[in-house]
Amino acid sequence: MANAKKIVVSNKEDQIKTINKVNFDNITPIIKEDKTLNKLTVEDMISIPKGMLKADPRFSNDLVDQIRGSENEISGLKTTNSENTKLVNELKIDQYVGLITHIAPLKLSASNNLTKADTRAISEDLVNECSMSSANAKLLKDNSVKFVVKFDVPSQATPEMVRDILEENDITSQTKLKKAVNPQEEILLGDKIAKMIYGKTKAVKNEDGIEEDMFMPTDLTADDIKIIEETLADAKRMRDAHDKSVKDSTKDQSEDNTQVKDTFKALGI
Repeated sequence: MANAKKIVVSNKEDQIKTINKVNFDNITPIIKEDKTLNKLTVEDMISIPKGMLKADPRFSNDLVDQIRGSENEISGLKTTNSENTKLVNELKIDQYVGLITHIAPLKLSASNNLTKADTRAISEDLVNECSMSSANAKLLKDNSVKFVVKFDVPSQATPEMVRDILEENDITSQTKLKKAVNPQEEILLGDKIAKMIYGKTKAVKNEDGIEEDMFMPTDLTADDIKIIEETLADAKRMRDAHDKSVKDSTKDQSEDNTQVKDTFKALGI
C-alpha cells in the first residue's frame, strides 16, 4: 500500500470560513434608487432642454375634466353682463393655463409649431373629450403654442408658473392673451387690396359671448370680383411689357456704350 495515492478529505466548513465576506456595498449603487430627479430644483428643471423628457400629447383625465368643465360652464352662461363676462374670462384663462402647461414639454418644430401628430392628438382631445367646437379648439391650441414660444415657457413649467407669467403681463382674458402673442404687424399693400376685394377675418362673439375669428366677405358680387381680377391681369401684362421694354432698352444702351468705349480705346483716345 506504499504506492497508494493519499486521499485528502475536504473539510467544507473550514473552506466556507476562509471565504472573504462579500462587500455588498460595491453593488448596491446598481440597485439603489436614484433619487437625483427627486432633488431637482426649479432652476434645474428649467434648464432641461425641450424634447429631452418624453411627453404625451394626449390629455390626462384631470386635464380633460378641467377644460371640459370650464367649457360646459362657459356654454351655460347665455346672458351677457359684467359678472358673467368676468367669470367667462377667468374660465378661459384656466383653460389656457392647463393647455400651456401641457404643451410646454412637447417638442416643437423648427418653425415653432407642434408636430402634425401632436396637433392631431390635442385637437381631437379638445373636440371629442372636452366638448369644444373646432373653431374654439383651434384658437385655444394656436394661442397656447404661441404663448409657449413668446414667453419661452420651460418644459417643467407648473400651472402656478404659467399664472405668474400671465399676471406679470396683465393677461386676464383671451382677448388680451391673443393680442400679447399676436403683435400687430405692418399691413402690406397686397393685404389691403385683398381685403378690399375679397374680405377680411374679424373677431366676433358667438352666442356664448366668446370671440371667434370669422371671415367677413365684402359686398362685391362674384361678377364684380371677376371684372376686378381681369382688370388686374390686364394691368399686370402691361406692366410686364413695360418692364421688358425698359430692360431691353437698357441692355441695348449698355452694348452701345461698350462699343463706343472699345472704339475710343482702339484710337488711343
